[in-house]
Amino acid sequence: MLGRLLLLVLLLTVTISVGVAQPRFDPKERTKELKERLKLDEKQTKQIEDIFIKQSEQMQGMFGGGGDREQMREQMMKLREETNKKVEKVLNEKQKAEYKKYLEEMQSRRQQMRPGGN
Repeated sequence: MLGRLLLLVLLLTVTISVGVAQPRFDPKERTKELKERLKLDEKQTKQIEDIFIKQSEQMQGMFGGGGDREQMREQMMKLREETNKKVEKVLNEKQKAEYKKYLEEMQSRRQQMRPGGN
C-alpha cells in the first residue's frame, strides 16, 4: 500500500515537473515571456520569435542525429550563445540589461534541475 502511494506521488511529481518545464522550450511561449518582461514592441516580438523558432528547429535536428553526447552538448551551448547574441541585437540597452538578468535566472534554474546541483 505504501509502495503504491509512493509510486503515485513520484509519478505525479514527474508529470507536474514536465508540464511546468515544457513551455520554456516552446518558441512562442519564450517570446511571450520576454515580450512581457522586456516590454518588446511588435517588431521586436516578431524578430525574437523567428530567432527562437529557428533555434528550436536546429536543436531538433541535433537530437535526431544521435552521436556523441558531449559533442551534441557543445553544439547546443554554441547554438544557445549564437541565439542570445541575435536576440541582443534586437534589444535596446535597457532591454539588454534585463535580458542578461533573465539569462542568469535561467542558468540558475538549469543548475538546480541537474542531479546534485544546488
